Amino acid sequence: MKLDALAKIRRYGLYRFYSRHRHRLVVALGTLVLFGLLSRLRGTGRSKDCRGGIPLPHVLAKQQKDGATSNIATTATGWRPGTRCENYPRDASLVIVVKTGATEVYSKLPTLLLTYLSCVPPENLLFFSDIAGTVGNFAIHDSLDTAKWAGTHKNPDFDLYHKQQEIKGLGQDMGSIRNEGKAESAWRLDKYKNLYTAQKAWDMAPGRDWYMYIDADTYISWTNLFHWLATLDASQPLYLGSQIDVGDPPFAHGGSGYLISKPAMELLVGSDRQKLAKQYDKNATTACCGDQEIAKVLFKKGLKLKNVRPVINGEKLKRFNFGPELWCTPVVTMHHIGSEEVQEMWDFESHRNSTKEPLLAEELYYTMIASLMDIPRRDDWDNLSPNEQIRPEPLFKPAFVGNFFVNDSTKSYNTCERACEEDHTCLQFVYYKDTCKLDTAFKLGSPAYPWKEEGEEIKVQSGWMVDRIKDFVMQNSPCKGPNWDPDS
Repeated sequence: MKLDALAKIRRYGLYRFYSRHRHRLVVALGTLVLFGLLSRLRGTGRSKDCRGGIPLPHVLAKQQKDGATSNIATTATGWRPGTRCENYPRDASLVIVVKTGATEVYSKLPTLLLTYLSCVPPENLLFFSDIAGTVGNFAIHDSLDTAKWAGTHKNPDFDLYHKQQEIKGLGQDMGSIRNEGKAESAWRLDKYKNLYTAQKAWDMAPGRDWYMYIDADTYISWTNLFHWLATLDASQPLYLGSQIDVGDPPFAHGGSGYLISKPAMELLVGSDRQKLAKQYDKNATTACCGDQEIAKVLFKKGLKLKNVRPVINGEKLKRFNFGPELWCTPVVTMHHIGSEEVQEMWDFESHRNSTKEPLLAEELYYTMIASLMDIPRRDDWDNLSPNEQIRPEPLFKPAFVGNFFVNDSTKSYNTCERACEEDHTCLQFVYYKDTCKLDTAFKLGSPAYPWKEEGEEIKVQSGWMVDRIKDFVMQNSPCKGPNWDPDS
């Protein structure tokens, strides 16, 4: 009975509220309906021509025909560089070309777009993959949609490409392919992209002074890049990168990034692009990588690579070879850098005290690495020392278990440490089962967890000559200026 009474009170209360305010309610309801109709009309018009801020293909084609850039929709949204982008010149005649793959687009690009790529005007930022799509307001262009049928038909290297088209047509997540362990297939497909990427980049953003090609796991220091560009002559045909001596001619490592000037781009894309593409596809079937094929094209047209390592650098900070070859050198790029490391570098560069000065390896060591290396030993750690020591001949022959060796650095951690101490150029070492490696540079490295081999647990132990490293730092600091050409 009490419940019935309560229900009556509630009904009465609602009725009284409606009676008193019904005119206001009618006006409010009408306003909401009108607003909804207007929003729907606006939304309908927008969805007809755009998807996620990027024009649909037929609209994009018209815009490009009229001279617009591939990311025109992004420009129209009112792009403004953030406060962290003060070192990026507003009038920079530079195109950043990012090459990636369908299986990693959404795992890597968002971090880049939220950090250092946020400084790049959208019309100067191009993304290429092996399938078309969008990330936020940016178009991802298919590098291979203009590949020649003769080069792709019945070519097993393109199996993944066709599989991706199928998956996309079924509305499925590309991550499912990545989870199938298609890394090797993605690598084989990747080598076909480079020339088509260059041709499309020139078509979409023609006539710029510089074209910087990077991968989705590359970091660029804007401070250093623009200081470096100021030392170069954009009117000359230049092909600059970190040299790889595999095959002939030497080529620029793509993940480290490579820089091509306008005259060099004109050579690369040329007027013979159809013939060039046909030959490129044929050569790529036996090539190690697309970076190598770019070097071949330019070499045949009279342009060789200029090696600028370590300004263009293929390592992440924790793997830097600090020492005589990398100290007063500005580092423009880093490679194999994860999302957290990108954010870390972006935060560091954004809060430097002297942002107009080049960022040298010396400063990176002092501010981000030194405090982590102030110990002589780390267990379960690999500092990536490269120079393996050879076990000497046994004292007694034939060899037998427990035989004696003279100065055997491979016997234990202590004997490896002693070998490093006796070599005055040695700054660090690493030891694991019967293996001793020394290094004339010093670097942090990364964890190396124990593993089992024939039932035996193998552990990695790393050591540093802390006093020698401190002596090197004291004798070589402060740097007198940036060394832009380490080979000079």
